Amino acid sequence: MRMRPIPILALAACLSATARAQVISLDEGSFTITRSGDRVGREDFSIRSSPAAGGSVLVAHGVVAMGARRIEPSLNADTSGSVLKYQTEVRESGRVVVTYSGEFARDHYRARSSRPDGESSREFRLPPGTVAVEDDVVHQLWFIARRGAGAAVPVLAPLRNVVETVRVELIGVEPLSIDSHDLQAHHLRLRTEGSGATRDVWVDAAGRLLKVVIPATRIVAVRDEIPR
Repeated sequence: MRMRPIPILALAACLSATARAQVISLDEGSFTITRSGDRVGREDFSIRSSPAAGGSVLVAHGVVAMGARRIEPSLNADTSGSVLKYQTEVRESGRVVVTYSGEFARDHYRARSSRPDGESSREFRLPPGTVAVEDDVVHQLWFIARRGAGAAVPVLAPLRNVVETVRVELIGVEPLSIDSHDLQAHHLRLRTEGSGATRDVWVDAAGRLLKVVIPATRIVAVRDEIPR
């Protein structure tokens, strides 16, 4: 009996395409970062939904370059955005100055960091729904903003190993220009309880970040292109 390889190859191609289709891009692009009007850096990032055992996970990765400083964080979260695993590396002039890894196990979060002055580890509980947002990383604010206006979000600042509550406030819908394209954006204010520190973010109708302003550091980050 003659073999019929063509349908088998077609089936394999179909299965491969289906597997690729399971990885969904939720947001990706780049920001130009300025401080007091002067360009100081750039952030490239991607946030995707990927298949995993028992369901899907959100995977976020970024590269932040500001002068001689380079930060490369990677985050795995469940579909609500709650942190499952976090890793980051910080370099100064090409030299590694911080490595950090943390993982949620059972009901505890275990973190380990290494710096020039030594290593440290800590284990502590996280409130339900905790998201991870590093102080100097812009795209991770997506995980707070997606909870919506009125939300009180527990936020882990990984390198400080502290959890803060951030409230999401809706300021309004405002016109915004990105790469010569005019659009309407939802302006949200993320206010940290206790310190009162604020971060202002503008998102499109799909919740994708367009612009971030951090008054305390005079940082402004703007998308280089409108989200696709």
